Amino acid sequence: MKWLAFGVMLMLISTLVLPVAAEGEERYSYITVQDVTVRLENEDAFVTMNYTVDGGIKFLVLLLGKSDLRQKALGILNFNDTEVRRLDLECIEVRVNNVSDDYGRGSYWFPAHRFGVVVPSVTIVTPHDIKYYENISEFPEGFGYFAGQ
Repeated sequence: MKWLAFGVMLMLISTLVLPVAAEGEERYSYITVQDVTVRLENEDAFVTMNYTVDGGIKFLVLLLGKSDLRQKALGILNFNDTEVRRLDLECIEVRVNNVSDDYGRGSYWFPAHRFGVVVPSVTIVTPHDIKYYENISEFPEGFGYFAGQ
């Protein structure tokens, strides 16, 4: 009986550690992405990703901690130099330092970027514009924007 319980627990833990084949393109392991908002401020970005976590995994995340959830969510976002500001079972909020190139005089360039999955809804907020995208996994060219006054 001990071995059976151990085996079941080992299987559950392996679902946290090993990525599983995704059912949909917006899914990575036990996380299904709903939307991403990127708010650009000068060369930094404030990124919010809303998602759902598979029901059976929620208990394990609460029991074992959020480190695997954090790792997977950051892998989906795929930004460097991030600072996690909030992480729970429905959302991650991060600050991405120096994500955009500063061209001087208040002009910036947000470079090409690839997410780890297809994101159903992406909103990019700049000081002067809001851009909406559906079902994308990347910004192949990037785009320019100006700082707020």
